[in-house]
Amino acid sequence: MNPAALMDFLGYSTGEVDRILLVLTRISGLFLAAPFFSRSVGPMRIRVLLIVALTLVIFPLVPPWPGEGKSHVGAMVLAGASEMFIGAMIGLLTQWVLIAVQLAGNLIGFEMGLSMAQVMDPTSGMQENVVSNLLYTTGLILFLLVDGHHLLLEGLVRSFKLVPPGSGIPGGRVFLETGLAGLVRLFRLGFMIAAPTIVASKLLYIGMGLINRASPQMQVFFMAMPLAQLLGFLILGLSMAIFSDVLVQEIRAFTSLAFKFVGM
Repeated sequence: MNPAALMDFLGYSTGEVDRILLVLTRISGLFLAAPFFSRSVGPMRIRVLLIVALTLVIFPLVPPWPGEGKSHVGAMVLAGASEMFIGAMIGLLTQWVLIAVQLAGNLIGFEMGLSMAQVMDPTSGMQENVVSNLLYTTGLILFLLVDGHHLLLEGLVRSFKLVPPGSGIPGGRVFLETGLAGLVRLFRLGFMIAAPTIVASKLLYIGMGLINRASPQMQVFFMAMPLAQLLGFLILGLSMAIFSDVLVQEIRAFTSLAFKFVGM
C-alpha cells in the first residue's frame, strides 16, 4: 500500500505523522525503563499495541514541533533520539525506587547467609537473590496499589507540554541535579531498609564470637547460620509495616523527581 495514500485515508499530514513518531518514541523510551511497563510479562504484541494506542490517544494533546512538515531527516533523527532519552530517563528515575529495594534485599540476603540462594525471575530473565526478589515483588505491588503507573502516564502527558517534541534534552544542570539526587535517595533508601537486619546480624555474630571465646568447644558456626536466618526473617517480618509506609512515600518522591527532570 502506498504510504501517502494511507496517510490521506487516515487524514494525517506528513508533519503530523512525524509528530506521531516522536510521541511514540518518547512512550517507547518510558516502556524500556519504567517500573511495571519494562517487565517482560505477556506477549510483545500486546505491549506494542499498548504503545500504539497510547500514542494515538496522547497525540492530539501534543503541540507541533519546530521541524514539522519540513521533511528534514537529520533533524528528525536527532529529535527521535532526544525523545527516547527523555522517556527512558523518566522511567529510569522512577525505577530507582525498586532498584533500592533490590539493593536492600541483596544486603539482607548476604547477612542471612542466603546470598547463594538464587532464583530465576521470569519477568527479567535474571538470577536474583530470594530476599531481593521478595522485596522487589512487594515493592512492585505497592507501586501498582498507589497508582504509580497512572502517575507515570499522567506525568508523561504533561511532559509533552513542558518539553514539546523536538525541543531537545533538558539542560545539563537539571540532568545532573536530578540524577545525583536520585542516586542519593537510592542508596539511602536501600541502606535504611536493610539497616535493622544488618545491625541485628552483626550483634548476633559478635555475641557468637564472645560465646566461642568463652567456650571454644562449642560449634558456634553451625548455630550462627540458622540463628541469623531466623533472626533475619523475624526482623524482616516485623519491619514490613514500616517498610510499606516508607516505600509508598519514596515511590511518590522518586516519581516527582522523575518529572522534575522535565521541569514539572
